[in-house]
Amino acid sequence: MSGVTAADAIDASGQAIGASTLRRGGRLRTAAALIWPTLRATRISPLLAAGLVGVVIVTPPAVTGSVLQPDNHITLLRLVMVCVGIGVTFALDDPAKPTKETLPIPAWLGALVRAVAAALVGGACWAAALMVTRSGPETASLPYPDLTREAATVAAVAFLASAIGWRRSPRGIGSPLGAPMLLLGMTVIALLPASVALLIGMGDAWDAAHDRWTYLLAGTLLATVGVLTVRR
Repeated sequence: MSGVTAADAIDASGQAIGASTLRRGGRLRTAAALIWPTLRATRISPLLAAGLVGVVIVTPPAVTGSVLQPDNHITLLRLVMVCVGIGVTFALDDPAKPTKETLPIPAWLGALVRAVAAALVGGACWAAALMVTRSGPETASLPYPDLTREAATVAAVAFLASAIGWRRSPRGIGSPLGAPMLLLGMTVIALLPASVALLIGMGDAWDAAHDRWTYLLAGTLLATVGVLTVRR
């Protein structure tokens, strides 16, 4: 007969559960303590500079009172998307990555904090560009929700490219790979045949193209989750 009584088994089980709870609580406290330092270390200045360039791009028509065709305004806003996307590729740059590999929290948590910061700043830059564009009387009918979907997709692609560079770089610097990958990706998108084109002007094919933008956004987000959470 075993020398372990039911009371001993229950006590051992309780101790194991208690230890697991303490470890989980320690991880949560560590994660919470790292949020502010991670935000401070996030490279937001390149994103702000890129967003400022984007706002400058759409400013001349509003300042000079020039009346442009809707497709010309859409082209200017797409240039803003690329500018903001390039800024987003700097968000994951983290030279302290080697020192964080021993922390009892997953690496994707810090990436999530940086993604939220980049989304807030990038969204503010995009909103500023839209406000400048809407100042013209001929821009009231532009499809701003669809264009915002495009901007979100470009930013997501930029973050994915940066995440790939971040995972491949021992020092956690993703922008040297992320920015060229984004520009290459936008070049490929611009050269797509008409049947699957994404960068189109307003017309009958607009809704179908933006369905494709939605699929691209969803696929990019899933790929980003995979890149950030896969174990090496």
